[in-house]
Amino acid sequence: MKNVEHNITALLDEVAVRFPDRPALVFGNATLSFKELLKRTNQCAQLLRKNGLNPGERVIIMVPMSPELYVTMLAVMRCGAVVVFVDPWIPMKQIAAFSAFASPAGFIGIPKSHLLRLMNRKLAGVRMSISTGAVALGIPAKTSLASAATHSSEMPPTEVSLDDPALITFTSGSSGVPKGANRTHGFLKAQYEALCHEMDYRDDDIDLPMFPVFALRNLAAGITSVIPEMDFRNVAEVDPEMINCQIVTNGVTLVTASPPFIDRLAGIESPPALRKIFTGGAPVSTVQLKQWQAAFPNTGIEIIYGSTEAEPVAHLSSQERIEADSTEGFCCGKPTDLLKTRIVEIRKGTIAPEELDAMTLPQGQTGELLVSGKHVCRDYFNNPDAARENKIFESNGTCWHRMGDTGYFDKQGRFFLTGRVHSTIVRNGQILHAQLVEAEAHKQVPTARRIAALEFEGKLVVVIEGKDEANQIDADQVIFTDTPLPVDPRHNSKIDYSKLRKRIETGKL
Repeated sequence: MKNVEHNITALLDEVAVRFPDRPALVFGNATLSFKELLKRTNQCAQLLRKNGLNPGERVIIMVPMSPELYVTMLAVMRCGAVVVFVDPWIPMKQIAAFSAFASPAGFIGIPKSHLLRLMNRKLAGVRMSISTGAVALGIPAKTSLASAATHSSEMPPTEVSLDDPALITFTSGSSGVPKGANRTHGFLKAQYEALCHEMDYRDDDIDLPMFPVFALRNLAAGITSVIPEMDFRNVAEVDPEMINCQIVTNGVTLVTASPPFIDRLAGIESPPALRKIFTGGAPVSTVQLKQWQAAFPNTGIEIIYGSTEAEPVAHLSSQERIEADSTEGFCCGKPTDLLKTRIVEIRKGTIAPEELDAMTLPQGQTGELLVSGKHVCRDYFNNPDAARENKIFESNGTCWHRMGDTGYFDKQGRFFLTGRVHSTIVRNGQILHAQLVEAEAHKQVPTARRIAALEFEGKLVVVIEGKDEANQIDADQVIFTDTPLPVDPRHNSKIDYSKLRKRIETGKL
């Protein structure tokens, strides 16, 4: 049943009434209050409607983290249309392919992105094109975002159903080709509620979020987001002094970012005083956590575990993680009570729903983690093969998402991560988990920057980014290299095993 209240942007109307003058977004010297954000969102939505955007149609958005990104995203969803968000980390070759694959009715982007659009036959003739920069004689787009200012600032959200798509975002692709996760209005609301339920947010927090999804949560809750001044394509090279200046100037109390970002911030001479740090996206080592605790002695540090399709799944404090270090695997904490979970036998192929019960393992045994709940994405845009591989639907409609992670539950109900299904190693008939092998290797070579374990031609190979040191690593081959190991483009922290395997094949380590 369609309803105005089901539209996720209805939450913006509520916070604009509660906190009209509170800053919603801070970017450099520019500040946008919640009242101004709602006004600009409505004006942009009116512009989109004038240009013929209909409910259910898809719009590519290629705008970096900025007030313009959130104005355009919210405006598209307010119209009942679907945002196809293209992250800056996606390689240029894939951007055009993903964009064309979405069969969009519109394209909104910075001027540079329209050059890419015009070079693609399927995108060049898109019905609606809007540039965040100046437009002259239809170049580089038909319309300028600035023209939205002439439109009415009053526009209620379009009626939608909870199952209507609102946002398509792409997975990181660390285990293959990125997939377009189909986030419905109901999913976004459930995810917002799950984050509020699980995380220690306060009404007066000021957050510096590196992840767009967490900034959306802040907007829905009336919390100020300070957009970090950084190149989102290269998290490991963020300027910590600049970020520190932003934190001090804007009174930031909370930072939500990936481990490499926190590493950079912790490495400066006088790290900022923060109330809380939320981090995730990749496993965090005990060495890292101890360094962070030393750098931020009065700051609560929490590690969030989840994925594009299910966020959050679990979280825990840095201290609990350190105390669980002697146990095999990375402790992720207890899963939220908003999800159902189960561990099943490791299988790289599809799993039929009738096999679930027989494949489910008892507490303590290692297998693949499955989750189910309202804030679990149920499908992928126009990709039935990905849905078959990653989703299991029971006859009652319950959708189980395959996290692709291996691990087990301890007696306290905490999930311990041991690796990824796709990186599981079989050596002499024995199943090994990459992250466990890597953790043991780190004990042998504690100075290593990164370590990766993988199966290559039937052998266990351990690749170490660091100096060649004497070690007793139990592997068929140990390779030391000065060349940085390949990592995922989104967080710059998860090993890209497929790229690493190609390097070994071609001898380019």
